Amino acid sequence: MTPNPSAGEAVAAASRASTRRAVVLVAHGTANERGRQVVLDLVTAVRNRRPELDVTDAYVDVQEPRVADVVAQLAPRYDEVVVVPLLFCGGYHVRVDVAKAVDAWPNARATGALGPSRRIADLLVQRLSEAGVERRDPVVMAAAGSSRLEAAADARAQARLLAEAWGAEVDVAFGSAGTPAVPDAVNANRDRPGARVAVASLLLGEGHFSEKLRRSGADIVTEPLGAAPEVVEQILARLDEA
Repeated sequence: MTPNPSAGEAVAAASRASTRRAVVLVAHGTANERGRQVVLDLVTAVRNRRPELDVTDAYVDVQEPRVADVVAQLAPRYDEVVVVPLLFCGGYHVRVDVAKAVDAWPNARATGALGPSRRIADLLVQRLSEAGVERRDPVVMAAAGSSRLEAAADARAQARLLAEAWGAEVDVAFGSAGTPAVPDAVNANRDRPGARVAVASLLLGEGHFSEKLRRSGADIVTEPLGAAPEVVEQILARLDEA
């Protein structure tokens, strides 16, 4: 007999509980207190949704503890350690920092970045609507940027998903290490009479990059995505894929 959905969920939960798993949510790191709180809120949200998991935070820059140190502490104590990058594109931090941290341990592995994702595109649409952006307004989706080509490809893929969800054209620009830079993309969209140029922030929380976006010359800059339910769902989706 095929188990009903509730029975199937119970079996899956029992299977997860039988394996001692630790989950590390690894963020970039920031000196901004509001940005730091977003990561802690996400840790709490994932713990609440998956109480059988030991969920903790780690960072690749600015803050401690660093991801390699956290994985090294957890790997000898758990059957499995899964690292989820709280980054939207697969750049250097995902491909190098996180990869090195898990490669040192046979029972550790990492998921992909949070994006590109339709769920994240829908959340960006929500932020645009909350900011009062209209379909006639040019939109530039701003990613943090990376020296890795894979990260730029992920950002462009996320911008395409946003354009589909928004129902209008969306440009992509980068806060650093990528072209076009956000101010250049904003200036390039100044030729529409009466339109306001909006920047859709593909950022998790407040910090260095969000401040740069506010100085980009855009008429509207959306709020970071924060610990929204959609971000929590995307983290859980990455865990399930792992």
